[in-house]
Amino acid sequence: MENLQLFLLVLQVIIAVVMVLLVLLQKSDGDSLSGIGGGSGGLGSAISSKATANALSKITMILAALFMLNCLILASLSNASNNALKDDLEEVIQEQENTATPTVPKVPPIQ
Repeated sequence: MENLQLFLLVLQVIIAVVMVLLVLLQKSDGDSLSGIGGGSGGLGSAISSKATANALSKITMILAALFMLNCLILASLSNASNNALKDDLEEVIQEQENTATPTVPKVPPIQ
C-alpha cells in the first residue's frame, strides 16, 4: 500500500507541475508564456490560436479533474492505513491489559 501511495504522490506532483505550465501557456489579457512558441500560432501554423486555446483549456480541465480524483484517492488510502494502525495499537493494548496482573504496591505502615 505504501508503494501505491508513493506512486500516487509522485503522480500528483507531476500533474500539478504540468497543470501550472498549461495555465501559464494559455493566452490571457496580461503577460503569459503563450508567445514562447513563436507568436499567436504557438504550436505551429497547422493549428490556429483559437484551436490551441480550446485544446489547452480542455487538457487543463482534464488535469484538474485528475488532480482532484488523485487527492481523494490519496486521502482515502491515508485514512485506511491510519485506521489499520489504530486497530493494531488497540489490539496490542488489549493484549497487554489482559496479560498484566494487577499488582497493588505495598505501602509501609506509617509510624
